Amino acid sequence: MKDLILDVYIDTICPWCRMGTTSMLVALKQMPKEKKVTVRWHAFQINPGISPGEDYRKVMIGKLGGAAQFTARMKQYDEYGANYGLKFNMDLVKYTPNTTLSHQLIAITPEDKQEQLIEKIYTAYFEEGTDIGNVDELVKIARATGITNDAELKMRLTKGDGIEKVESGQLSAQKLGIRGVPYFLINEKINISGLQSPNEFIRLFENN
Repeated sequence: MKDLILDVYIDTICPWCRMGTTSMLVALKQMPKEKKVTVRWHAFQINPGISPGEDYRKVMIGKLGGAAQFTARMKQYDEYGANYGLKFNMDLVKYTPNTTLSHQLIAITPEDKQEQLIEKIYTAYFEEGTDIGNVDELVKIARATGITNDAELKMRLTKGDGIEKVESGQLSAQKLGIRGVPYFLINEKINISGLQSPNEFIRLFENN
């Protein structure tokens, strides 16, 4: 049986990425146990130049074109998220952070803990309103994932460990022509952009 290699491009403040990766992981759980699966996570930043702690509502109203559109989008997150068993407490989200530090944290985390870490980052941001641009908050999230060397981890993030992988993800995204996330690359040949159902993922996984 052919191995499965998945390159997944996400941003940690992207609701669609949270839903998309959840859908993908549901599909992967239904793959035969003898099928070897490798997931490689890549950084993509929706707002690469944003300053830490910009007002979420203001940023989104600017992007969407008005308060009515903002309200509709927040409702959409709730409705779509429910399909994947996900909560989006967007009223608690006060900031649109720069996601560089969170991507660094993912990059330097052992591969066997990355999936769990990403899920906890999403939960912290979308359900609890945690500022994931804050290094101390990220260290707390890492600790909940079983990474307990707080002082060392904070030092590594502050001095830029993992930044080369973040930049590499951005560069490869540019080469692939990726303009939005989530984005999935199956066995380095099948490109999927946007939110897909678990059944669609299963179909693609089985055929590739």
